[in-house]
Amino acid sequence: MSDKPEIIENTENQKVTVTVVIPVYNAYDFIRPCMDSVLDQTFRDIEVICVDDGSTDHTLDILKEYQKADTRVRIVTETNAGPAMARNAGLKRARGEYVIFLDADDFFEPALIEKLYRKSKDNDLDIAITKYDIYNSKKARFYENADTVHNKIYGDGIVTSKNEYPDFILQSTTGSAWNKMFKKTFLIEKNIQFLPDVMMFEDVYFTTCSLAFAERVSLVPDVLIHHRIYSEQSRAKRFKKYYSQVPAVYLKIKEFLMKGGMYQPLAKGFLNLTASRCFYIFGLLGSDAKEHFWKLLRENYDAQLGWQNHPAEDFESPEVCEFCANIELYTYDQYEKISKRGRKLDRSKIDQTLKQNRIRRRIWNFITKSFRKKEK
Repeated sequence: MSDKPEIIENTENQKVTVTVVIPVYNAYDFIRPCMDSVLDQTFRDIEVICVDDGSTDHTLDILKEYQKADTRVRIVTETNAGPAMARNAGLKRARGEYVIFLDADDFFEPALIEKLYRKSKDNDLDIAITKYDIYNSKKARFYENADTVHNKIYGDGIVTSKNEYPDFILQSTTGSAWNKMFKKTFLIEKNIQFLPDVMMFEDVYFTTCSLAFAERVSLVPDVLIHHRIYSEQSRAKRFKKYYSQVPAVYLKIKEFLMKGGMYQPLAKGFLNLTASRCFYIFGLLGSDAKEHFWKLLRENYDAQLGWQNHPAEDFESPEVCEFCANIELYTYDQYEKISKRGRKLDRSKIDQTLKQNRIRRRIWNFITKSFRKKEK
């Protein structure tokens, strides 16, 4: 643990400038470098709320060491309620003007909080974003992280939002919450929280809803976070385990946007965000899971997520456009047979094909509905 002078002694009711929320679960191997990098920040007026989510190793003992040594550290205990509930518990107790959610196995540049806070304060931001790189624990190597699809909307440090870029804002940054600082009054006013009862994408819900309603967003173009992964396949394994939760999370996002009157203005961006991500996940899955995911999307989500009734030009990628069209047109078995023959949909004919298919469906539904009435 680092020895740092000029520790600010926070009392229970004292306000602070920035709250750092760290959900923690069995992070014994990595919690010390994480905590050291947070407490050694150049910006000192912080509180660090560590939400221990029922750790079964000695993580909680280590957190208590830090709490005893530095009054800025606060510990909240949960009973294995999951990362969403842990972050919500920290947000509920946050006293800071701004809040940042960091992960217990990541570590941070000393100027992380100061740069994000200065950017936020000087520009009255709702959200400040920073860049990050990838640290592979097994190889002990850093890797550059590729920019997101529409990251360029933050060029030259400008302040922007969905008002200027309704079709691009939702894909302008990663869905993770841990590389962003949020104004707390903005989160409270819009009633934005992490989505409970899911094992992945709970932060995608939080971040996407925040981007949809924020009026002022900007980027600090420095790599200030080192995001730890444990192998090249770790994220793919997680997708393969919990992929079925992804479209349900996106549907929850749509419901939140519709409730706030923000879905229609962002419909095209939402289409490309959700369809491209599901297309990506589909590519990671094995054959059995592919079939299950296809059936799940076709029977429960493609219409609800708004993938239908879009012209081909609304899609940013021909591959994603074809993916959505195939899901609407074919069962997985039919798709497999078509794929084996090497047949692909002609992008110029997709709209016509889908229109004909929808007409057939309406006729069939009308016939079956009439038949049921006669039976009664």
